[in-house]
Amino acid sequence: MALFGNLFGSRKESKAAKEKETWEKELSFMVAIPKNEEDIADFEHLAEQLKSSSVLTLKDSKINDMLWLKIGSGEYEYGVRIDTMEVEIPEMFRIQHFFRDIDIEAIQQQKKGLVVEMLFDEHILDSYHTQLKLIHELLPDCLAVLDGSSEKVLSGKWVALAAKSNVPPSPRYIFTVQAVSGDSEEVWLHSHGMNRCGLPELEILNSTKDTYNDHYNIIETMAKRMLEKGEPPQEKEPMYLAMVTNEIPLMATVVHWKEALKKYPSGVLCGAGDRKEGHNQNTDVIFCYPTPESMEKKQYYEVSVFDEYLNENPIYMLTNQETDRMRRLAAERLNYMLKMFGREKITILVKVGLEVDEEFKEDGNSFEHIWFELKEKHQDTFTAELTQEPYYVKDLHEGAVMTFPYGQITDWIIFTPEGRVTPDDVYLLAYDGWNLE
Repeated sequence: MALFGNLFGSRKESKAAKEKETWEKELSFMVAIPKNEEDIADFEHLAEQLKSSSVLTLKDSKINDMLWLKIGSGEYEYGVRIDTMEVEIPEMFRIQHFFRDIDIEAIQQQKKGLVVEMLFDEHILDSYHTQLKLIHELLPDCLAVLDGSSEKVLSGKWVALAAKSNVPPSPRYIFTVQAVSGDSEEVWLHSHGMNRCGLPELEILNSTKDTYNDHYNIIETMAKRMLEKGEPPQEKEPMYLAMVTNEIPLMATVVHWKEALKKYPSGVLCGAGDRKEGHNQNTDVIFCYPTPESMEKKQYYEVSVFDEYLNENPIYMLTNQETDRMRRLAAERLNYMLKMFGREKITILVKVGLEVDEEFKEDGNSFEHIWFELKEKHQDTFTAELTQEPYYVKDLHEGAVMTFPYGQITDWIIFTPEGRVTPDDVYLLAYDGWNLE
């Protein structure tokens, strides 16, 4: 075990935790469901498979009751624990991807899965991507992956596609936001998956069945910002999340759950009595500052103060780093989109980065990313029609037809009769029987 002690045995503490409760970063826990149980029966064979990998480097391995690996991915190293366990999909797990009935039946027939457990380092997306790559190297035809840390079920086809990509998956895969409600209209939103990144889980309390979808966007945006920064905002410090109107920003902050509960009546859903078996350690509640004065005085309010604006298409913050990741993934899988163009009942939208008017340029942000409908494709360029009014390019209007080089695309969506397909989930095209060869 000494071999792995420095990689696997010393868990890190988040900066936020040092100011609150002492806690240990959780291991990222995933279980891969094999097509055949014999594929996971021989640990020695599994380790041997990694020796020929062109994606990961096997630095060392050890077998006792479990398989212990030290692997290299690019310039990073990870300690990994491999084991097997009886599997059953918990009721609360979110089915993240599409599964055919035949696939669900195959999953249900498998009684044992391969546990892949590792500690993320500060390179969060790379760590997550490495874990998927490792699963694919060990079980290239796995049926599904149960991500126990985020409580979601991933398609084996999606995992294979993600593992082969040069671009990491969206940070939204790191976490899941669950909505819990009772007999009343009250809804408790809370995340799973952030603790494995050394970050607090996030919550919004006292949401409602009418507003929780809008509040979900707030949690998601803050979680993504935290994942990119590798740390949360200091308690009660503001973080910019969105423009709810052209003039009103949504400035949010976090407060530890114990202090947050003081703002609510004792019988509130998610009170101390609901946290005896979980959500009682490293978790923060999101509040907001509706005015500059409230921000200056650290007088925070429930996010519901913005409810009248949240269904009016606010512009949520998208960092330059995430925009670049989306752009690279859209480019890497551009051929999927181009091969679908011109087919019957297919509509394609492309997102293009437009340079904003000079008065709106600030902090290195010079582009507004906006949707066009693809009308013509050429060898090096495409022609498309603007589908919405820009916010920050005053002389450009909905309906304008423009031509761009393909390199200017930052995202795309294919609308099919069966549903929408994005660069992230092009695996769906195989299910729908589209011939893209």
